[in-house]
Amino acid sequence: MSLLPLDTARFELRPLTARDAALYVALYTDPAVMRHVVEPLDAAVARQAFSKVESFSRNGSRGYRTWVVVEKASGREIGLLALVAREGMHEIGALIWPEWHNGGVATEIIRRLMDFAFSEDGCQIVFTRHQAENRGAEGLMRKLDFERIPAEGHRDGGVRWERTRARWQHATGNAMKQGKT
Repeated sequence: MSLLPLDTARFELRPLTARDAALYVALYTDPAVMRHVVEPLDAAVARQAFSKVESFSRNGSRGYRTWVVVEKASGREIGLLALVAREGMHEIGALIWPEWHNGGVATEIIRRLMDFAFSEDGCQIVFTRHQAENRGAEGLMRKLDFERIPAEGHRDGGVRWERTRARWQHATGNAMKQGKT
């Protein structure tokens, strides 16, 4: 089954395709983008990683799905958003060009991806990780009602956050809409 596009008020989230290699490599090799993630990748390593990720997308993998974030008003590709099956849960990851930080982009796109994961994909838990010094990511996770997992995420100076389907249903009223209480 092929990956479907998702929409928000300001952004189209379109499935990653072979034509997105340059964007992927540019994001993963940019020191400013990768500052709170990991060391920037070498271009050759980023191209190899892209080939693998694009094949998952092309083959309809439910284990690793990636969307390109496109601003509707301009058509500009501003980042990547992923939903990756790990540890019996699904990790949400986003890479956004720095000039788009602090404008509500991550809030809007991650909220939409959570809605997809819980209501359309059947996920029970989504999680995310970031470096401890990334206060912006911490504020974002609190805003999106993720719960910090104190026993997790301390590897490599990281912090881990989770949001359960039940917590999402309670906050959005989707338990009633889906006939679940």
